[in-house]
Amino acid sequence: MHQDLDFLERVVALARREAATLVFLGDYVDSINPRWRSPAAQRAIATALIELARTHPPGCVFHVGNHDMQALRVARYRAALLADGNTAQITQLDAALPEAASYAELPGLWPVNFLRTWRISSLVHGYLLSHAGVARLHWPWLVSTDTNTQTQTFLAQAAAAWENWVDNNEGSPLFEVGPGRGGTRAAVGGPLWLDWDSEFVDDLPVPQIVGHTRGAQARHKDRSWCIDCAQTTVALLDPDFGLRILPL
Repeated sequence: MHQDLDFLERVVALARREAATLVFLGDYVDSINPRWRSPAAQRAIATALIELARTHPPGCVFHVGNHDMQALRVARYRAALLADGNTAQITQLDAALPEAASYAELPGLWPVNFLRTWRISSLVHGYLLSHAGVARLHWPWLVSTDTNTQTQTFLAQAAAAWENWVDNNEGSPLFEVGPGRGGTRAAVGGPLWLDWDSEFVDDLPVPQIVGHTRGAQARHKDRSWCIDCAQTTVALLDPDFGLRILPL
């Protein structure tokens, strides 16, 4: 989404026409388009998500993206500096990262009880959804030979990892950056960072739908799809009609 207010309005209008649940793949903040690169646009997106969670009748599912986690990390760090009275480091931070001051607003706009409702991954009509994709390294193959048990175990592990980060700032392998995006500590990226072009492989028991890796059009690898097309594409997922990729 990247603070693109026009895109959000088009998506919401389509969801209302279809009486569909809104499922967001993350990256709500950190605009790529200069038109939306402002604290006001960030604030508008942040408050719009809260309002949609409250008012959209079929409901909303919010996945966390790498830009969202990074922004919240910066906000927490800046708040800690402020609590310590370390104005010199705050000045250095704001000079190095001009968005830092606006990121500082996010914890107030997104209370903890709202962030706890977000997900790293979810299962929707047979597809595993996440911001960037789930690699086989993170899949709980050993818990069972049953696909449903494996899937539910992974979703529970991902939910626990996210809750521990929200509540206690705890890290997890699921948050690591892989070599496809310049990481050096992990063999492959986690569900917030997995690179579609160089790291994603369609080798889980369930197909996936992801964003994160921008392309000119939606593309697939076997059963799985990447639908990040610079806010021009949306997916409609229906239990009867399957997956439809639509321009928006």
